[in-house]
Amino acid sequence: MVNFTARGLMPPVFTPLNDDHTINYGVIPAYAKFLADSGIKSVLVGGTTGEHMSLSVADRKKVVDAWVVAAKTTGLHIQVQAGGAPLADVTELARYCQDVGADSLLTLPELYFKPASVDDLVFYVSQVAKAAPKLPVLYYHIPSMSKVEINMPAFVTAATASIPNFKGIKFTSNDLSEGAQVLRALKDGQEMFLGADTLIAPAALLGIKSSIGTSFNLFPKLAQEILDAVEKNDVAKARALQEKLSLAIEAHTVEGPWVPIMKAGMEIATGIKVGPPSLPQRSLSSEAKQRIHSKLRTLGLSK
Repeated sequence: MVNFTARGLMPPVFTPLNDDHTINYGVIPAYAKFLADSGIKSVLVGGTTGEHMSLSVADRKKVVDAWVVAAKTTGLHIQVQAGGAPLADVTELARYCQDVGADSLLTLPELYFKPASVDDLVFYVSQVAKAAPKLPVLYYHIPSMSKVEINMPAFVTAATASIPNFKGIKFTSNDLSEGAQVLRALKDGQEMFLGADTLIAPAALLGIKSSIGTSFNLFPKLAQEILDAVEKNDVAKARALQEKLSLAIEAHTVEGPWVPIMKAGMEIATGIKVGPPSLPQRSLSSEAKQRIHSKLRTLGLSK
């Protein structure tokens, strides 16, 4: 039996790049240590935040290698997002992750010949799961980007029945009603990770206490304080902390697309330089970075 034990907060880590857009592997050990020292137990490598859909398979493998090595000294659970590529490449990456010692897999749907039904999506995820039968496999539901809008409670039920190592989903949607239905459909040993940073507190109050959010890279202790407040039933404190995190995220989102703004914010908030976004995305202007810095300083969240 394949066991999956990752729970709580899981930052989807950035892929550090040099100014010439080559990968800066040298940053990863210090980056991993910062997260572990901040109380983080698990990371997602290669998600939307990690930009792996714009990297070659060879580079994706090298990034996975670097995080697996970093985990040996930090104890981090390494989950890898293997989708966002032709199926042959996805299954190759899945096998590779199993071989080199990653701890679990997440997969996007096929993004061109998109699954149109629950059965289609279960078939797709089953192909990834068969390529790495010893690893827990989760599905990445992000309809705003993938445009795959399939009923998730029905999918979870069908996938659980037919895929032995299917262990849950990353649910990147603001529909907490559907999220609560997914939570009820999961079995013991499975998990749902919320993918909406601004909904940690309300989701936790509904029982959804595991999350994958980009802002956890920048403000890991603040995010954990939100969950701690919910655990102690201090709703007022949880709401106040959530408002602070939401304001910090808003300080970024008014300046541009998600990955460029959050990569800029990572250096401002933590001092860890993860560089520019991958091409064809473009970096923020120095003026935009300064505005983010000013707002984070006001919130007490910048270096």
